[in-house]
Amino acid sequence: MTLLFGLALFVSAVLVFLVQPMTAKLLLPTFGGSPQVWTAATLFFQAALLAGYAYSDVAIRRLGLRRQPIVHISLLLLPILVLPITLRGIDAIDSMSPAVAVLVILTVSVGLPYVAVATTSPLLQRWFSASGHRLGRDPYFLYAAGNVGSLLGLLGYPLLIEPRLTVAGQSALWSAGYVTFAMLCIACAVVLLRRPGVEAEVPAPAPADATERERPVTSRRRLGWVARAFIPSSLMLGVTTFSSTDIAAVPLLWVLPLSLYLLTFVIAFARRRVVSVAVLGRVLPVTMILAFLTIIEATAVPIWARIAVHYANFFCAALLAHTQLADDRPAAADLTRYFLLLAIGGALGGVANALVAPVIFDAVLEYPLVLVAALLLRRNRPDTVHTRRSRYLDLLVPAGYYLGLLLVLVALNRLAPGSAVAGAAVPLAVLATLLFARRPIRFALAVGGLLAITFLGGQQAVFADRSFFGVNRVIDDGEGRHVYLSGATVHGAQRMAPGERTSPITYYHPTGPAGDVFRALQAEHPTADVAIIGLGAGGLAPYGASGQHFTFVDIDPVVIRIATDPALFTYLEDSAAEITVAEGDGRLWLAGQPTGRFDVIVLDAFSSDAVPAHLITREAVELYLTRLRPGGFLMFNVTNSYLDVRSVVAGAASSLGLSGRMWMDRDTTVAPDGDKQPSEWVVVATDPETVRRATPNAMWQELAADRDILWTDDFSDILRVLR
Repeated sequence: MTLLFGLALFVSAVLVFLVQPMTAKLLLPTFGGSPQVWTAATLFFQAALLAGYAYSDVAIRRLGLRRQPIVHISLLLLPILVLPITLRGIDAIDSMSPAVAVLVILTVSVGLPYVAVATTSPLLQRWFSASGHRLGRDPYFLYAAGNVGSLLGLLGYPLLIEPRLTVAGQSALWSAGYVTFAMLCIACAVVLLRRPGVEAEVPAPAPADATERERPVTSRRRLGWVARAFIPSSLMLGVTTFSSTDIAAVPLLWVLPLSLYLLTFVIAFARRRVVSVAVLGRVLPVTMILAFLTIIEATAVPIWARIAVHYANFFCAALLAHTQLADDRPAAADLTRYFLLLAIGGALGGVANALVAPVIFDAVLEYPLVLVAALLLRRNRPDTVHTRRSRYLDLLVPAGYYLGLLLVLVALNRLAPGSAVAGAAVPLAVLATLLFARRPIRFALAVGGLLAITFLGGQQAVFADRSFFGVNRVIDDGEGRHVYLSGATVHGAQRMAPGERTSPITYYHPTGPAGDVFRALQAEHPTADVAIIGLGAGGLAPYGASGQHFTFVDIDPVVIRIATDPALFTYLEDSAAEITVAEGDGRLWLAGQPTGRFDVIVLDAFSSDAVPAHLITREAVELYLTRLRPGGFLMFNVTNSYLDVRSVVAGAASSLGLSGRMWMDRDTTVAPDGDKQPSEWVVVATDPETVRRATPNAMWQELAADRDILWTDDFSDILRVLR
């Protein structure tokens, strides 16, 4: 019996975490490859999980353990009518915000089968508790088994399924898995219903700690469950956004935080305790201080070390919260209500990160704020003295220290980044903070104060805004340049002195590939019509000559606002060409243009963390070719620190029989420090002579598909092109 129930839970958990990355991948082309698709999709799955848990709780309480399994069998069979999974409702989202559109599409596409699977965990545990099995009094170990399945499903998708199956094949596999799951679940229902007198629910022998678990479930206890579920959920999304935005632009960076999140459930709800709350409470201050030191950039450390610190800290905080939840789990009679409240906490974390934070913050502030909240989960050590005076000091000591430090910094007018006083203040503040570690409230407030002073004293942006597509900032680097950053990725820069504004820099420097191609274009096509997918700061606009027409296309309205604001960048305003800016997904926009319109199409949307895979599939390149005039060519900026985008372009070009050249330009010594960024560009066309005339510099090399890589609209494997 234990094997049957455990296997059903395992299969359902695998299905839950296979469908999430699969459907998120299906959605990416519709939303320009934005990483926020994953955040919004996670919110949907958390809400659907909440709906499933709510059904489980209400159905058990209203129908009882005799009628509810019969009703549930009908619910399990209903989703078979809508399988396999395909995206529906895309035509109805034009007037919606992207986040709401993601929720709508997923609701009509995968809502019914996902909710059916999501009901499994609390229901099967509740059924098992009434089965008469000797372990039925404490069925929570099955929850840990289910999370093992979740973990394997999550990791199995990028490692085993995505590299081997098309999207259609993935959907077919999931459908077969669902039928298997439904059969297992029906078998569990039959086992329960065959037990005589199941409504009487004769309890199994009580475990040793039953008295603690069967204490009254008060409102305060319920709120504690919600809070302890909210914090890890928000932290999981927060550390994902922070690490992919402000540390390293590594694709699929969400996989590891979610895996760690699931692993903490496995450890916390295991039948044998692996680590105690007391130990976690002593470790968390250390990992938290290390994480905050990387946030405030108090010291230079490698990217991999920063990521490791944040993930270790997240793991410790999530394990502390989930271990406390496991210790406070109620008796089996309240199991479904307990998991419903956990789902509410998880969904609230998704709402806070996906819907609320992007509206009220122009940076990823939700992450450090919830880190401070996680510190409040720590409990005082047994030898801690509690008096009214000590409680007041918990509030006054950190507030007084940081207020005094802030006043000193303001009085000295030394809040500028890199100043001697500010630099000395950081180690002093960290040292003082560690002295408070014995008292959780005092320590949490001290860390919060350290964070606040850091943000007040940090480098102030000329412009900062946040949209569904990312966090955008423009800073004055102190060297006469405005630099446009999306997270940690440079998307363009401009020298702002009047005599220097028309000189393209960074990836578009005149001594690099972009300069070489556009000088040749001016000579060969003085009236060229050019489409540029990806706007950035408008760094290619200075190459436009009188008589030429440049159309920039970008999906993010905030990017357009940045590039068209003369107070931030003037490339578009200063260009000699006729400039048009269009908002929308580049591929969809080109699909709506006349055949044979453009002399050149530039794809410049691959330098950031969220590479829009749908822009470099074979079908996409095929579309671009139809929009070129005879003698036209395609140009790709494949500069990316973490992905070998060139191999993907080369694979598409090879499959279509195109000629191509590439130039990997690493020589930045020809320009003042910071003016030129290393860049890599590819030019392809149907005619080899067209490519040769467009790339006159001897640095260009023949493009070869050196690896068997081909992305299509139905298949892409991002792991194979990780650098």
